[in-house]
Amino acid sequence: MIRNNHGWGLKEMLFLSAILLFFVFLIAVLINQLYETTDSLINNPTSYQQVENNLKIAAKEYYEEYHEDYILSDDLIFEKYLTLKNMTVKDDICEGYVTYQERHFNAYITCDKYETEGY
Repeated sequence: MIRNNHGWGLKEMLFLSAILLFFVFLIAVLINQLYETTDSLINNPTSYQQVENNLKIAAKEYYEEYHEDYILSDDLIFEKYLTLKNMTVKDDICEGYVTYQERHFNAYITCDKYETEGY
């Protein structure tokens, strides 16, 4: 019986390193796509519910600094907590407000083609 006591050779090490690098590259690409998709949904809303959600997120940040219970979307845009792009679905520009009651933020928007119930 002949034994090879030299361990792995350079060929094997390069082969396994190439496989490992391939998987690291693949994971990096998938993570990048996930972040781009998430960023795209926030910055380019495709539904009115996303606009309402963007408004709530911005209002929470605004509330931490100013502690107001009634926050207009215009104030959020002026203070740069929100952009007009975050308030637009396709070509329908919305405006709205957020109320803070009993530790909950409620967003209400009005647009040409949509209005939140209770606006």
